[in-house]
Amino acid sequence: MNFIDLKRQVIDAGICTHCGTCVGLENKLSFRDTSHGPLPSSTEQDLEIDDIIYYACPGKGLNYAELNKFFFGELPHNWLIGNFEQSYVGYSQKDEIRFAGASGGVITQILIYLLKQDLIQGAVVLRHGKPKPWLAEPIIATTEKEILDASQSVYAPVPVNTILKELTSFKGNIAFVGLPDQVSSIRQLQQMGHHSVKNIRYILGPYVGINMYSSAVLKFARSNGIKDPESIAEVKYRDGEWPGYLRITDHKGKTVKAEKFYYNYLLPFYITRSTLYSIDFANDLADISVGDAWNPIYEKEGKGFAVVVGRNKTATDLLEKMKQEGYLALDEKSLEEVLNMHGHMFDFKKRGAFVRMRFRSILGRKIPDYGIQPVRLGLTRYLVEIVIFGSIILCSNRVARWLLGFIPVGFIGRFFNFSRKSWKNMSKPTKRKGLLNQEYKIL
Repeated sequence: MNFIDLKRQVIDAGICTHCGTCVGLENKLSFRDTSHGPLPSSTEQDLEIDDIIYYACPGKGLNYAELNKFFFGELPHNWLIGNFEQSYVGYSQKDEIRFAGASGGVITQILIYLLKQDLIQGAVVLRHGKPKPWLAEPIIATTEKEILDASQSVYAPVPVNTILKELTSFKGNIAFVGLPDQVSSIRQLQQMGHHSVKNIRYILGPYVGINMYSSAVLKFARSNGIKDPESIAEVKYRDGEWPGYLRITDHKGKTVKAEKFYYNYLLPFYITRSTLYSIDFANDLADISVGDAWNPIYEKEGKGFAVVVGRNKTATDLLEKMKQEGYLALDEKSLEEVLNMHGHMFDFKKRGAFVRMRFRSILGRKIPDYGIQPVRLGLTRYLVEIVIFGSIILCSNRVARWLLGFIPVGFIGRFFNFSRKSWKNMSKPTKRKGLLNQEYKIL
């Protein structure tokens, strides 16, 4: 196909997820920075690209029903969390790893274990601070230090799958860490037997709720007196004790920071478009998924706790072995317990995204096709989404972002946190009603 077709159907249509697959598979494509994140582009007017690039593009949507049946042998019994064998709450038993990670250091610990056991020779992770302090770039880590340095989260679009061009020539087994859209694209390539993913043996993925454009960090820095982006020396998105805080340091040593739930005020102003139409919160197609364990008991204790989901026998065997050998602390949890820790976000993704796509299609805009659709969403759920979607549209325009710069960060952070909790409590009956038993139909 021609790149112009991909550009028209996905990029210009506003449903690109910035996954990086197209650039990773086509040397004549590259990313350009835009106000809507990094977008693929070409200097050639009439560039022909391999059809597989389009088939593996998560922006247009990938068929989750078919991918689940191919990789797990069946459809999920519960579509909120996807196929799984066992779920836990846990953390790394090594304090230096646990406290360095965003959610108990579980993914970091697994990667180091796989590397030390020679089960892999490399891991696809993010190197922080490249090419700019608030960004990151994918690398194939081959040492424990490189994996440790990649601990923490990056709340900005990073096209991880550009690493595909390097995977093709890598000698050895690979563990891949990616966001849901990146993982689903890798799975599509694996299903098609593409040579670029032949060495991937393990796929690990974080839970992903809402991602923000990198301009959110720059806005926070400016609002706190760091006006020049070139003066920023370091950005940590989840620094300190779990759940952590955003910390920005400039070259003169000045540091500004905000607790995680306070700097979340930036979310409605800088939420990525792809976040709104993604239905995958728990990284459904990974072998092992990991997310924060939001529960008052764990939040009070601090230190770092994670929900850990093993989705196949290989994954659960690995987790149990690491538990027995003292690398991971894992406490088995029921499906209901795991779902309740993230009920608000499961609803946002597994029901709200479909409502938002319905609104978008009514306006004649292209939407992703995931091969599934929820059954019987009531009128009240649509009304709740009108409030959510309307608020995001209102906040994400240029005028609202400009006005945001005049509001003291301390005030708006506390106000947003209060509003968030109030809204969650007020909308909880509607958003939780029937959620755990939500049915889906295959399209």
